[in-house]
Amino acid sequence: MTRLFASACLICTVLAACNGPNYQRGIGFTGIDGEPRAEASQDSDTVSRAVGPVEALAAHPPQRLRVATGDPAEMAAIAIAHGGQGAADSIPATLGGAPVRLSMVEVNGLLHAVMRLPEGRRGKLAAGSGPAFSAAVPRLTGCVTAGPAYLRERPAASAGAAVPVDCR
Repeated sequence: MTRLFASACLICTVLAACNGPNYQRGIGFTGIDGEPRAEASQDSDTVSRAVGPVEALAAHPPQRLRVATGDPAEMAAIAIAHGGQGAADSIPATLGGAPVRLSMVEVNGLLHAVMRLPEGRRGKLAAGSGPAFSAAVPRLTGCVTAGPAYLRERPAASAGAAVPVDCR
């Protein structure tokens, strides 16, 4: 019993000596719960691992709109038209290597994830943007898709896509 206790004390002492009392190098993970030991700095217009898209999107509350129509395609078109394009009302994301802006818009109680081209950028969405955006919605928003993706390509200044989502 004494040998076992002495061996355990020796092992603990040797392991404790491997790491100095003031040894801290950058931001690391504790290994227990994966929480960072220190705060990471972040540029205001980028999304990093420290603040993922779900957390960044939560900082921008959704726009809430009431319209007379109940048609899902028309509600998605309204959501796209009101989706954010700037830093104040959307977050940056990348879809198929192209920069886009992501925001949330609620139309008649139905929440939509909306992807728009960044402010000042004109043009059409890349081919296959609808299905690609629909597949990326759970990762970007933390919500599941509740319907198909709707695309709007005209006028070019307000091109975008909207996917109804369920965040319950």
